[in-house]
Parts: sequence; C-alpha cells; structure tokens
Amino acid sequence: MPDGRQALLRAATLAFSNDGFDGADIRSISIAAGVSPNLVRIHFGSKAELWEACLDLIVTATTPVIDEVGKLSRQSDRPLYERLSNLITTVANFYAVHPEVRDFVFHHGSDAPERAVMVTERLLRPAYEACRSLFAAGIEAGIVRSSHPALFFSLLNGAVGQPPAFPAMLNRLAPDIDVEEARRRMAKTVVASLLHRAA
Repeated sequence: MPDGRQALLRAATLAFSNDGFDGADIRSISIAAGVSPNLVRIHFGSKAELWEACLDLIVTATTPVIDEVGKLSRQSDRPLYERLSNLITTVANFYAVHPEVRDFVFHHGSDAPERAVMVTERLLRPAYEACRSLFAAGIEAGIVRSSHPALFFSLLNGAVGQPPAFPAMLNRLAPDIDVEEARRRMAKTVVASLLHRAA
C-alpha cells in the first residue's frame, strides 16, 4: 500500500471518528495526511469510498480482539467470573490503544442508514455475538445484573471506551491517580462495579 494511501487512511479515520461523515472534509483530511486532495480520487474514488476503506481498517483492527473475546466465551472449563473479568480487561485494553474505534462507532452507528447498517453488521454485531453467550451465562448465574446481554454489552462498551484524554482528566480530578495507572484502575473499577460474585 503506498505511503500516501496509508497516510490518507490514518487521517481520514481520525477525521471521520472525530467529526462524523458530514463534518469531515477531503481538503482537511488531505492536509492532515500531507498529501494532495486529488489522491483521494486516485486511491478511493470518493469520500464515501474513503469512508468504507476506513471502516475496513477499523474492522481489521477489531478482528483480533473480537476473536479473543470469542475464545473467552467458549472456554467453559474456566470460571465464569474469571472469563467475564478477563473480557472486560481485554476490551478496556483494546480501547486504550484504539480510541478511534469508539468514536467511529458513536458517530456512524446512528448515521445515515447505509453507514449505520455497515457499522452494525461489520463491527457491532460481530463484537456482540462474540460475547453474547458469555454475558447470557453471567446473567443466568447472577454475576451480571442485567435483563439482556445487549444491554450489558452497551453498558460495558460505554464504561471502558473512554476518550484519549481520560487519564489526564482523571488525574486533574484526583492527582493521586497517576496518568499511567488510570486505565488499568478504571478497568478494575468496571469489573468490581459490573460483576457480582455469585451467592
């Protein structure tokens, strides 16, 4: 993949994640990528096709974590609480490295119908299906207090999908929480808050 194409994809993914489809413009994306605007037409054809290429990039980034979550769901020989706890930590670690995924889904999951459907079917549904049975088992065991796995899925992603500025913001509120420790401590807090030991 040529460097100009990669630079455009990186810049466009950030722009679409931060500003949504309508708010992101080709000129600004090109400037951020350090390339000519006509490279969008050469490499992608249109803004919509550039957006789809960004979605492909995000799907590629999420596939390993979705696979890992699926494996946790299927490891029935391990304690349920432990698997749920590991899942939360895994997802929190993923969002710490890929905060653009949260913002991309937020902006486009309820966007124009064609983009919302693509985000749902290519990102949200595979992620949900990977953990649905584990969440359902957690609900049945009383470890997860929710009436439906999809509700817990949404709550969990909202809780651990914190913005990039989260560690610094938390440190300003509580200087005793080191910036480097903020995400790890947040993940532990989410586990302690959302999971309950079975009686």
